[in-house]
Amino acid sequence: METTSKREKTRRTALRNHTQAHIICKPYTSGGVFRKVEGVMRNFSCDGSYIETSQPFKSGTILILRMEQYPQVSASADGDQWPRSFCLAEVKWQQAMGDQEPFRYGIGVRYLD
Repeated sequence: METTSKREKTRRTALRNHTQAHIICKPYTSGGVFRKVEGVMRNFSCDGSYIETSQPFKSGTILILRMEQYPQVSASADGDQWPRSFCLAEVKWQQAMGDQEPFRYGIGVRYLD
């Protein structure tokens, strides 16, 4: 039986870069009041990132992502090795991370160009 990590690697189209950057995210909408949600970006690629927040977001939700604390990256790093500091991203999936309080959610997002 194939492990989850092997399946994930075969589905990915871009190399993931690990990080631990503090981010703020908020749904991109034309109406309504939504408060910003703090989170942590755990990894990123040129196509998207994996974030963890205290609030879930449904698949298909468009988020405004803003990096509050830029992680250290080598000055000689390629463009794909730098996370986006401000962007729109679509939630592709989300999952609860255990049943302990406070609740945390892992969220995979795809950057919108």
